[in-house]
Amino acid sequence: MASLDDILTTQKNGVVGINELNKTTIQGLGSNTSQTVTTETLVISGQGRLVNFCVVVAGSATGEIYNFGSNSGMTPASQLVTVPNTIGVYNCNLVFNVGLVIAPGTGQSVNVTYSVG
Repeated sequence: MASLDDILTTQKNGVVGINELNKTTIQGLGSNTSQTVTTETLVISGQGRLVNFCVVVAGSATGEIYNFGSNSGMTPASQLVTVPNTIGVYNCNLVFNVGLVIAPGTGQSVNVTYSVG
């Protein structure tokens, strides 16, 4: 027969497993949404996952989202994705490790959903 310590250890392991599953789920769905921006904006410094972005106002030119630590001086090598000038939500599930910068195109309004860590 199992001892009380064995039963409690098993329960603890179950709780730890459920917590890890919850973290993974939140990371994949995104836990943060930025404000809607119309100019180059540093959303967050550090690492995380860009889950999706939403084009609220299409504008007349495409924009970009960068893996970069400030809202100026971005290079093509740091570009994560091009933001089309078509209204909609775009899933992307991309990892960033420096920061997340939105650079909307002319007349665009864009926001992003992301997870940290």
